[in-house]
Amino acid sequence: MSSKVISRSPEPSASLESRIRSRYEQMSAVEQKLSDVILASPGQLAMQTATELAISAGVSKATTTRFFRALGYDSYDAARREARKASSGGSPLYLQHLNDADHDPQALVQHHLDQEIANLAKTYESLSPTDLAHMTQAIAKARRVVLIGFRHSQTIAVMFRSNLIQVRGDILLLPAPGDSLAEYLAGLDERDVAICIGLRRRVPQLEGAMAVMAGLGVQILYISDVLTGRPAKLARWVIRCHTEGSLMFDSNASVAGITNLICSLVGKELAGEKSTHLAQAEVLHQKLEELE
Repeated sequence: MSSKVISRSPEPSASLESRIRSRYEQMSAVEQKLSDVILASPGQLAMQTATELAISAGVSKATTTRFFRALGYDSYDAARREARKASSGGSPLYLQHLNDADHDPQALVQHHLDQEIANLAKTYESLSPTDLAHMTQAIAKARRVVLIGFRHSQTIAVMFRSNLIQVRGDILLLPAPGDSLAEYLAGLDERDVAICIGLRRRVPQLEGAMAVMAGLGVQILYISDVLTGRPAKLARWVIRCHTEGSLMFDSNASVAGITNLICSLVGKELAGEKSTHLAQAEVLHQKLEELE
């Protein structure tokens, strides 16, 4: 059966899903059948051969080969390499097939738990006690602490701030809603510490902000996954968290653990002061009747 996919050349940077969706209405019934199988779980493409995909879709291998060429790929393998890149980049769409073989809920939960424990163990084993002591002292003594995280990484930055603000003041969380970064970064210098969170699927703004702060002399702690990327070169300290997930989302267990550890160590570093931030905050909680 001849392909009905429109002949105009696709954008080279267009994703597999967007290529399929933009041409779906012009496809033949057989091609739509193949499209439906791919769109239901694009991550499977990273692991399947052309023959395996054809069998799962109930079409011929020749149809599968013509299908990907009509979408603008040089070959099926070119499309599979793109799927592998999306999977390693952490796209939940490409990771939703993980543990599909676990039909037993108890086995699925156990695999998930085992992976979380492994991530924690590997992350803590990779820590340098010397670096941990130095970064803890720097955060405790800094004039100001800046926390930066974009997208999912900002969730971690918010958690970091909620712990750190209990033991020291002058903490700035960026980016602020509706504001640009320049106004906040302009006043920083070597007396300040920046904690930058850059988990995978990072945005380019993070590296740009870190480059500016490094140029201003700011001491930078970079918390990332094991594939730290280029921003790691700009940091004084780097913590690589193992975040591999057993299901469609990355694990945050090790990142949360590191957040707890560093904030606790900073609190311990500051505990020797005569009048601690934590003690003052507790007194004010009572005066303001903020907590039960």
